[in-house]
Amino acid sequence: MANHKKTQKPRKPQKHLPKVGTPADNAYRLKRSREDLLDFGLIKIPKGAARPIIAGIAIVVVLLVVLAFIALT
Repeated sequence: MANHKKTQKPRKPQKHLPKVGTPADNAYRLKRSREDLLDFGLIKIPKGAARPIIAGIAIVVVLLVVLAFIALT
């Protein structure tokens, strides 16, 4: 049997929140509220996924333009 304690993935380090009412807490809340206002309604895309998504959309647009050109002639 495998020893699961040795084979488990290491945990990510936890980022603890600052204590309530401290200047660090006020700064954290202000930063998060500004991020929420700016990112409202937007879809968060992972960094590595942006290029394939944009390339796929570009290919679809080019194909639609070619099909529209063929249909009009």
